[in-house]
Amino acid sequence: MSKKTDQKIDNFIFGNIEGISIGEIFESRKDLSKAGIHAPLMHGIWGRENEGSCSIVLSGGYEDDVDELDFIVYTGQGGQDTPGGTQVSDQEFTRGNKGLQLCCDYNLPVRVTRGYQVKNGPDSGYRYDGLYYVSSYERVKGKNGFYICRFYLHSDITVKALETNLQENLPKNYSVAKRKDITVNKLSRNVKLSEKIKKIYSYRCQVCNVLLEKPGGAIAIGAHIKGLGKPHNGPDILENMLCLCPNHHDQFDALSFYVEPTDYAIKGLHDLTGSKLRIEKGHNLDAEFLEYHKQQYIRVHD
Repeated sequence: MSKKTDQKIDNFIFGNIEGISIGEIFESRKDLSKAGIHAPLMHGIWGRENEGSCSIVLSGGYEDDVDELDFIVYTGQGGQDTPGGTQVSDQEFTRGNKGLQLCCDYNLPVRVTRGYQVKNGPDSGYRYDGLYYVSSYERVKGKNGFYICRFYLHSDITVKALETNLQENLPKNYSVAKRKDITVNKLSRNVKLSEKIKKIYSYRCQVCNVLLEKPGGAIAIGAHIKGLGKPHNGPDILENMLCLCPNHHDQFDALSFYVEPTDYAIKGLHDLTGSKLRIEKGHNLDAEFLEYHKQQYIRVHD
């Protein structure tokens, strides 16, 4: 689905609100609601389970959150004894969390507002910071031992553009980001490497050995073991790549299985119990990246 800035679903508006500029300050949550940016006066997510979540507010309510202005690790809703209080139970992919999950699956934009409570927020009130996209999500144990639903969001514009738009209302101690102006969706991948790994395996999946033919070629994916960009920051090299069919690529990225670094045994897929990853001559697979992916799998399934 292509990105849209004014997509309406019932009462929701997925995208920018007409007349509202990035960097605009609102004195209270009530003012945010009146402007149509974020309707709930308490909840951090404005969403519906079967439609998506159109807006979130960062107000420092969860200790697992990460905020780098253009990149956010956002903890979903639920499981606290009081809003912004102590986590006392596991979170589930329901309500607004399910909505953010749908935003990732269907590439729906999410409006992001930062409150005065967070490090990159305004000195007072609430600041609208534009559109972000959910690049991935997971359900893992948080710092307090309970399961949390965690979402990775990237700004729709570069960090320099974001800093320029927000410069009048950034905190005094904000330091200009020293990193490349890219997001997961804008990363520059080496097409030659992707094609090379597929040719090494004759377009057959290393997991199931299936060849998916199509007119004029075959369907295969040059998949990175340790993902490119935040939060993984894996390298774009052949040693960090696999040739996978679309199904096993999706399952690999979703941490449905992993490959044992010591003997290449495939773990987690019941229909492939006892099978091993196929390794061809010319593919110097680095076990370091398989180990990284294995630890991600363990973290989710622990």
